[in-house]
Amino acid sequence: MDKIELGLAGLPSPDRFGCDFEAVATAIMTTDTHAKCASRQLNGSRGQVALMGIAKGVGMIEPNMATLLTYFYTDAEIAPAALDEVFKSVMDRTFNALSIDTDTSTSDSAMILANGLGGEVDRAEFEQALYEVALELVLQIAADGEGASKVIEVTVEGARDDAQARRVAKSVVNSPLVKTAVHGADPNWGRIAMAVGKCHEETDIEADSVVIRIGGQEMYPTPVDSAGLAAASAHMAGSHVLIEVDLHIADGRFTAYGCDLTDGYVRINADYTT
Repeated sequence: MDKIELGLAGLPSPDRFGCDFEAVATAIMTTDTHAKCASRQLNGSRGQVALMGIAKGVGMIEPNMATLLTYFYTDAEIAPAALDEVFKSVMDRTFNALSIDTDTSTSDSAMILANGLGGEVDRAEFEQALYEVALELVLQIAADGEGASKVIEVTVEGARDDAQARRVAKSVVNSPLVKTAVHGADPNWGRIAMAVGKCHEETDIEADSVVIRIGGQEMYPTPVDSAGLAAASAHMAGSHVLIEVDLHIADGRFTAYGCDLTDGYVRINADYTT
């Protein structure tokens, strides 16, 4: 402990958020190709409040966070119970909505630290800022997924409830056939329909009621013409691919985030051993 205390005493003592968070984010990297940081500012009762997040992880991410570390720091003054409630709500909609390869490992952590120096904040504004920071980190992780070349964002709406929407969205974003179609910019809506259909326990999903869109272009059930196929393919050639599924049951909604499946992922995980 003497050595630890001596080391801490030698650290610089910056003004509020003057420390080098990018260096911290770099220090926790494993197979990441770059450090992942995001920040926002919002109004507090004593002036501007800072909110910073860092994360690491690009593989073995599912279910929920899995092999992932993410830490948030703020000088907002917010009661621990309220902060915990906000944090869990945001994590469920961001980091717990992320999947790289459907695999998991032994260790994940998500933590938020608040010292209160910036004063009180509006809870709704703080939650929105925290959501934006967390989502920015999630998208950075998805884009840097092992071997990835594209981010996949799958939104399922019209579900019986949010839980059903989550299950269907995860089924789509995790499908190897969907992920490879995205990699090849192939607007094969049948693969998306397959991923919805294999949720066999969701017996209230009716195939005739489902609507599938790629980049806003309806692919099913309305027959898509050559211009529509070209528009969907052009969208899929980009770096961020949007897939929407409307189940037309009720008002449940969830968005899942992932990445394409490439030969790079195979090489990364086939050419080394631990």
